[in-house]
Amino acid sequence: MTSQRTLHLLCDFREPSVARAAQEARKTQDTIQIGSLRTGNFAPTLNSLLTTLADTDSALICLLHSDARQLREAGSVLEQHPISRRQRIRLSSSAFSPQMHQWAKARGIPCETNPYENSDRASWAPQQLGSLSRNERHWLQYRLMEALIAGTTPQTIYAELITVLRDGSPTEEEQQRALNFVARGEPDMAGGNYAEERRDHPNAIDVLRDRTVQIGRSGLNSLIIGETGTGKESLAWYIHNFSLRRNQPFLALNCAFFEGERLEAELFGYEQGAFTDAKKKKIGLVEMAHGGTVFLDELPEMTPRVQAKLLRFLQDGSYSRLGGNQTYRADVRVISAAQPQRLTTLRSDLHYRIAEVELVTVPLRQLQPRDVVNVACNLAYRLMWTKTFKAEKETILTPDLIRLVWQRLATPEATAALSNYAWPGNMRELSSLIKRFVLLDDDIFSELAAKCSPAATENDWNNFLLPVTSLTDLTERGLKLSNLPSAYLNHLASQFGGKDAIQPTKLAQALDCSYNTLMNHLKK
Repeated sequence: MTSQRTLHLLCDFREPSVARAAQEARKTQDTIQIGSLRTGNFAPTLNSLLTTLADTDSALICLLHSDARQLREAGSVLEQHPISRRQRIRLSSSAFSPQMHQWAKARGIPCETNPYENSDRASWAPQQLGSLSRNERHWLQYRLMEALIAGTTPQTIYAELITVLRDGSPTEEEQQRALNFVARGEPDMAGGNYAEERRDHPNAIDVLRDRTVQIGRSGLNSLIIGETGTGKESLAWYIHNFSLRRNQPFLALNCAFFEGERLEAELFGYEQGAFTDAKKKKIGLVEMAHGGTVFLDELPEMTPRVQAKLLRFLQDGSYSRLGGNQTYRADVRVISAAQPQRLTTLRSDLHYRIAEVELVTVPLRQLQPRDVVNVACNLAYRLMWTKTFKAEKETILTPDLIRLVWQRLATPEATAALSNYAWPGNMRELSSLIKRFVLLDDDIFSELAAKCSPAATENDWNNFLLPVTSLTDLTERGLKLSNLPSAYLNHLASQFGGKDAIQPTKLAQALDCSYNTLMNHLKK
């Protein structure tokens, strides 16, 4: 009688590691036992594995990197077991961790370079990624990020992901949602801890994540309040993603982009002839998003008339198209966002109705240095698989290249530069800098250090915080468009009552720029 063989798969919280474990699961007919490990617990995890490994069992450890101390301790663990047992364990690690390969070879453990962490020097194409397709890898990337946001324990999510891939592929809906996640390019709620640390020592991002998941599952209409660039649309997307509507449309509308009845037309649709350019009828966002979610950014920029119509829709789901009398109904969850200083322009009854629950974002300047670096690393992670040109040839930002970026972002000098800056543009500003750092190799740390000089910090940040009540204030403080980040201009526009209320010609004159330059900046 043949005894049952078991393949033990252990991997760290990295997409290449989980991909390699899933590939191995697809190849074997053995029973699978799935576990988790990380750089800091390699030695005790290895000891537990060797202790439980039966004579017919084998194991694959997918760990991209481990530090010297853990390798020494793991070596001591291996010395307590015979070579025949060690050789039933295989190690899959990064090409950028030669010490792992040297350590394994010295102790008789077969070791490979993880094939899912290809170098840009290798011939790269999606069909050469092994048994997992590129869409499946995007799905892994999305689900690992989702697990990180939700605080799911690694072993739980690994078991789910590897089982799905072993038995087949994710559903088309799951793969499409993953592609939507990859394509969004929005800053995420990075900077938090993994599940274990999150329970014991939660930081501001952890609290925000937990509340986002809770709100998402509640189905309540939500109002997200936060400064510019704090990832309000990303929060809205995650609220939708964690809800029962996740497979239905998520449609976004910036209320500051349209004036008066044009905003009403975009939201609720219009009939033919409703206005001059209405050559034929058009359905609105609430109709297109039926069963899903509509996200209304910059909600306070909505005119009183449209606010009243939105209030009616929130009460019973009924609406009429602009220029028509017929009543329609739509089942839509409404998530909205606003900057705190603009909330006073909302009708109080609409505020109470649309904010069944409120969620307040966290500005970067309130995070700890370690958390700011984690946010930066996450934004670099979102650039994975981006095509670019280096040394006159096309290349792709593969996982190993992103890991090198992480190493540079985590140096003491980089950490100091990232954490000392006030970030008036928050994650949007940081996202732009990280793109330049990764794609152009710009020296963003010197730029940040210059902005953090005592004179620059005091003048720039205090000017941003001071209220602006008239164009005279701009002239007296010497504020000019050429010296202002985009966040300053948004701040100025809001101080004058919003983009619809400003006098662009006079504002351009006060900021020492042309009318066209000002309008181009306001459109960004």
